[in-house]
Amino acid sequence: MQLQDRVNKIKEKYEKKALLGLASITPEEFSRLSDDFREMIQHPSRFKIQEKRQLTTMTLIGFNMYRFSGQRFWEELAAYFDVEKVQSLRSECVVNIEGFCKVNRLYMYKTNQQTLYRETIQMHSIIASHQFPKFIQVLFDLYIKDLEEDVSDEIVLELLRHLRKLFKNYQNQDDIVSVYRGSKMTVTNQQLPMSFKKAFLLNWGKVAGLVKRYFLFFDLLMREEGQLQFRPNNYYDYLFEQHLTEIGTQLEMQKNSLVRNSGGKKQFKKPFFRLEETLTGLHLCLTIPKQLILPSDIGEIIEVTFFNNKNMLLKKELDAMPGAFFWKTLPSQYHLDAFYPQLTYTITSGHTNIFESKNIMSNNFLLFNSKGDQFLPSKLKNEETYFVITEKDAEVELIGLTYEYAYQENGYIRYEVIFNEDSEMWIDGVLLSASSKIQPDGFPSTTKYKGARLLSDNKEYAPVKSASYFSFTYPQKDTLNKYRFTVNGVSLDEKAIASIGVISTLGDGTGRLQCVLDFSGFLKQDERILEIVIRRDGDFRPIFEQNYVVINDLRWTFQKMFYMDETSAQICSLESSDLSITLNPHNNHSVDMKARYYRQSFNLQGRQFFIEVAIPLISIENGADQRKITLEKKYYFESCPLEDLTINIPGQIYEMQCSMGNQNKKLNIKRQGDTSVVNLKPYISSRQANIHEFSLRVSNRDYPLFQVYYEERLEDVECKYANPNRLMGGLSLTGEYIGNRELYLELSDEQGGSRKIYDNIRLPFYDPHLELAFDVYHLQVYTTSPSFFGGCDEKNILFEDKLIHGDEFVLKSRKRIVQSVAAVSNGERFTTSKLCFAGIGYDPYREEYKARAYFFYTDRYTGEEKKTYLDQNPIRFKEVIPMNDEFIITPEDAHGEWMIIDTHTGNINPRAADYSHNYQRYKVIENLVIRIL
Repeated sequence: MQLQDRVNKIKEKYEKKALLGLASITPEEFSRLSDDFREMIQHPSRFKIQEKRQLTTMTLIGFNMYRFSGQRFWEELAAYFDVEKVQSLRSECVVNIEGFCKVNRLYMYKTNQQTLYRETIQMHSIIASHQFPKFIQVLFDLYIKDLEEDVSDEIVLELLRHLRKLFKNYQNQDDIVSVYRGSKMTVTNQQLPMSFKKAFLLNWGKVAGLVKRYFLFFDLLMREEGQLQFRPNNYYDYLFEQHLTEIGTQLEMQKNSLVRNSGGKKQFKKPFFRLEETLTGLHLCLTIPKQLILPSDIGEIIEVTFFNNKNMLLKKELDAMPGAFFWKTLPSQYHLDAFYPQLTYTITSGHTNIFESKNIMSNNFLLFNSKGDQFLPSKLKNEETYFVITEKDAEVELIGLTYEYAYQENGYIRYEVIFNEDSEMWIDGVLLSASSKIQPDGFPSTTKYKGARLLSDNKEYAPVKSASYFSFTYPQKDTLNKYRFTVNGVSLDEKAIASIGVISTLGDGTGRLQCVLDFSGFLKQDERILEIVIRRDGDFRPIFEQNYVVINDLRWTFQKMFYMDETSAQICSLESSDLSITLNPHNNHSVDMKARYYRQSFNLQGRQFFIEVAIPLISIENGADQRKITLEKKYYFESCPLEDLTINIPGQIYEMQCSMGNQNKKLNIKRQGDTSVVNLKPYISSRQANIHEFSLRVSNRDYPLFQVYYEERLEDVECKYANPNRLMGGLSLTGEYIGNRELYLELSDEQGGSRKIYDNIRLPFYDPHLELAFDVYHLQVYTTSPSFFGGCDEKNILFEDKLIHGDEFVLKSRKRIVQSVAAVSNGERFTTSKLCFAGIGYDPYREEYKARAYFFYTDRYTGEEKKTYLDQNPIRFKEVIPMNDEFIITPEDAHGEWMIIDTHTGNINPRAADYSHNYQRYKVIENLVIRIL
């Protein structure tokens, strides 16, 4: 890149506050600049004025970066370029520097009396190589003592802002001395070069970014998390890399230090709340984080004062300790006697205001996890317990929660809740949900009339109680002027929106912004209709379009709280003073269930409207057989009903429970509008009553729907046994028991000689000490019930199976004769003579069976039948394949050779086969068929 191009790039990027050192002159570039500068000194007529200015300024900056030792700048510059007349060189450089900076509108270092050219060059360099060891030591002290090894964005940004204030306040003083409670802190002002402090104040954003990068380097080295990634051709990364060995030594010393403060733990960046358990219950606590304080702001005491809506609540004194450059208060915790939605605090020392929290703690609710830690709403998960704190008079609506319970404390209500994927919790118009639901736009559900709708001119209108709390949310990166609002055909400009809306950050943890609008002013006397359309600026398609009718009082009742199997419903009242509608007492107000709504017409603002109110009709369908359940006659299942039940319920009723003896459980209902789906399996489980009654709860009153009877049963049973001296050895039985009787486990060997019974077991069952001999056992799991005829109790066997300890084939062949039946060779089957196997065993390490083979022959002299063993014993085979009453093996002899059959006599491995070449008579045995006699 040419010199002029480099300068132009800097001008475009940084304008008047440019620091030329940020262009990162590399050693190679400085070498080329030096050669050109020497030529300019020897032959000045070859260069134009503009070229002289550019070349002089950039060369001097490079010289300050790489070659200056920190003693006498102009003398060292003259010596480096072999110039004898120092003053003459200085005068020429000064003219070129001033001309370059004026033409390019670059900052020059000035005092009240004069311009300092050497300091200007040093300021543009930011940090020279000779200054770097001391400079990096100061930053390391800040990393250890003030940041406490926490390089998160908010902590570092706060430190950099305090550094900026410090440099502004102490530009010329030698030392910064401050005392607090007898502790003295002295900061030597020369620790950081004046050129760096000037550059920091001049271009805070860029130089602060450089400092933050060094902090990140420290952190990666301290935690040993991967290699540092240095940018190529970057002077400041080059400096760090050149001093990496010395920096690494400092870090190792700090790691091994006994006085290391935090050990790299993340600090509290913001004040946070916590629920702490004490002997008297859960109490609300507030912790405020440490606060950096300038030395000039330290007085005799440091105090924190809490306010709620500008009313003072509490004032306490804070402890502080010195760091590298700043004082810092210690984190402190306070018990709150109530919940304060508009809580703020200030930190002061004397008359100096050090910190104001503003609205960072303001919220209309607080959310905590089961451990009592404050929790982000965006992190909510299904089936976990949370605590939610709200004001006493907050509008709260709970929809479809797995569990909910409310406690009233001092001035607030604490909810204990468990969410499922369809649960919703509304708090003053803000949605809490464990699923990916986004805060909907419009009026909150607490202002709507559930189960009612209005129709006019083929449009649907939602009745709402008030027009003063319309919520519109949009991404944090957007601004409200990117959206266009139209209300009743009238477009609202930005000024009109500002006059009726309040913008705040949504309290659900997503970071989205919420604008709450009051549309009451758009409704003149006797006007009720609101037609609201929202579009993006420049886009005709609406992103929100909804019609409303504002009704302060709308009431209706049916003859029953809800209907189940009736064919018609009777509406008793429907009235609203705002709409001037009442039921005509002379009309028949019976409604057919097929209609699902009661409908009545009325006039509003010169237009005809129809109001429809939903009949509170409940119907339940079994998803397994698609038959409608008759609720009036109850419903009886012959076995445990694990199918899904689809329950259609009206909008006002959303709680369903299962009663089991003296226990009640609230059901986890998945809501989709007025349709809900519930699975009964979790509520009919082990050791519960044998009758389960399902009911709806309305206004603290239970309405039975149906009962469930089930058959006693065991599900998903698995039984295992291993030697007790092994890991997880012993007898184990897993499964799920549905019933309420005592379970028995009985284990007996195959001959019935021994038997062991376990009484009153609970699943999963485990006996780690049971020792069994190798055998086949019969296992039963059963319950007992009194005999109808008296006498011994009857067994109700729920599960029985064989339990084999050892190899099944070995156990079956024990004390029995195992004899060959046939041999298979090349697909042909040949009958064998009586070759038998004894001593069959299994080697688990080589994963093979071993046996000794023998056969019987008749002695030609005595006529007696004698037994003899094969010379090739033991016989080995890898697997045993059962085939009805027979087994198939692939045998090999002791030498790993396949066995041979004499197809004429049926003898196996005859001696004659070793010398014969008659391959038609003697064949290799591929498979041997054996039988246990």
